[in-house]
Amino acid sequence: MSNPAAPGLGHKNSTRIRTRTRTCIRTYARGPRLPRTDRSLVLIGSGPGIGRHVAVEFARKRFNKVALIARNPAQLADDKAVVEAAAGEQVTVKTFAVDVTDTAKFRSTLDDIRKVFGAPECVYFNAARVIPTQFFAVKEEETLYAFKTNVTALYATAEWALPQLVALKASDPDAQPSFLVTNSLLPKFPIADLFVLSMVKAAQRNMMQSLSDVYAPQGVHVGVIAVGGPVDPSAPTLNPPNIAARAWEFFNQNDFEVEIM
Repeated sequence: MSNPAAPGLGHKNSTRIRTRTRTCIRTYARGPRLPRTDRSLVLIGSGPGIGRHVAVEFARKRFNKVALIARNPAQLADDKAVVEAAAGEQVTVKTFAVDVTDTAKFRSTLDDIRKVFGAPECVYFNAARVIPTQFFAVKEEETLYAFKTNVTALYATAEWALPQLVALKASDPDAQPSFLVTNSLLPKFPIADLFVLSMVKAAQRNMMQSLSDVYAPQGVHVGVIAVGGPVDPSAPTLNPPNIAARAWEFFNQNDFEVEIM
């Protein structure tokens, strides 16, 4: 359920990070703020790669409440321990085991998180199913499952999160309400041997563009973190800690998309 690879095309040895600002009108601006003392992160798709490291980065940077969602309870327990060890006693970490393709249970889990932590300030969607797929060697059920993981679950998350994020901005001008997703360069440069992932990532990015058009003018940062290749702990830039650090930088910006190469 986590998003360990999210393959795409990129220049192998490049260390560039290109941030692109959408041409839609932004009616809000981010600037220096007094630190908020009560900040909640909901991370969907926790795991040893990007998910866990994003949680660590945000917990270290003043997010005192972290909700981790994944299918595997044992993996969640490991992630919880890592985040707590990295952030110290000032952070409260709760885990929620659920398959995001079970929409009813997933929605119920999101409601449970709100009961525990209140409204989130940042919702980070990192769920994905990354496997090779070749034309006509894949059953229709696999394609549908990938859409449920990457698109239907994202839609359910957006429906739950965005009204809360809009309300948070209206009630607290110092808040930075954000709805972020890990994506890749596959929407722009699809790969035939990853055609299912290419399709769902394109649909995911399309949805995020439309959500940004609607909710950015209301003060919510809707953004895509496009990881330009396989994630590898030994890679110069496409390693989980660096991606997480860039995600934190992106959280503090207004842009629709950042490409990490």
